[in-house]
Amino acid sequence: MKLVRFGEHHNERPGVWLDNTPVPGQASIMDVRAMAFDIEDYNAHFFATHGLDRLRALLHESHLKLIPAAGIRLGPPIARPGKIVCLGKNYAAHAAEFDAEVPTTPIFFSKATTALNGPFDPIVLPRDAQHVDGEAELAVVIGRTTRRVTEADAPNMIAGYTILNDVTDRDAQRDGKQWFRGKSADTFGPLGPFLVTRDEISDPHHLRITQRVNSQTLQDDSTSQMIFKIPYLISFLSATITLEPGDVIATGTPAGIGSARTPPVLLRAGDIVEIAVENLGAQRSPVVAA
Repeated sequence: MKLVRFGEHHNERPGVWLDNTPVPGQASIMDVRAMAFDIEDYNAHFFATHGLDRLRALLHESHLKLIPAAGIRLGPPIARPGKIVCLGKNYAAHAAEFDAEVPTTPIFFSKATTALNGPFDPIVLPRDAQHVDGEAELAVVIGRTTRRVTEADAPNMIAGYTILNDVTDRDAQRDGKQWFRGKSADTFGPLGPFLVTRDEISDPHHLRITQRVNSQTLQDDSTSQMIFKIPYLISFLSATITLEPGDVIATGTPAGIGSARTPPVLLRAGDIVEIAVENLGAQRSPVVAA
């Protein structure tokens, strides 16, 4: 399934994106709340109470409540996760472009949940921010409460996968090494368009991942190049930190980001940022000034 949240900002409704509609080439959204009043949103409660199983049952009903997808705004596919855990330097070539050593243990940091943005919403540059760029990332959404899980069992804790653009203000990040501040400005977390359930992604470590700015390709790599694979990351984190349903783990970005180029490719008002991950869809974010 492809889970989406649609509607006005801060008033999104849960839906399921359907490509196989009666009109070829025109997708529809199943309005979940119109069919199941107990599913309020895609939040921690939804995942913790077997919400995905209820959604699958709804899809087999004869009278689906469908809305044409054309022109409908999509928000982040998850409603305010409890945690956004990000990973630094998880691709060797990305570490090299900063003249950094390849890490021997995962480097984690947090991103504020208030940074989340829809996949086609504007990225708003903070006033006086001159060194902002994006990072294409595969993100994992946790589906079950996870504590001290083994690598072998870790995949069973996953609800699905989505795309995160880890937009970063490099000046704020480097000022006193404030990674959290540099990563967490409002709108600096475009997420989606879909949460694709785990059963539809046979191998998350063989997906093409790209970033383009104004049609210039900056990143083009494969998730096969991750240093630390997803089961290890979940096991490593859950050894000391409880992961809760709806939590997001961003798995790091490949080489090619704008700030590491010569000359740098930094975001300016009027730019268009496109992030895509194979089988997970694509984002298209206009950049605007505050």
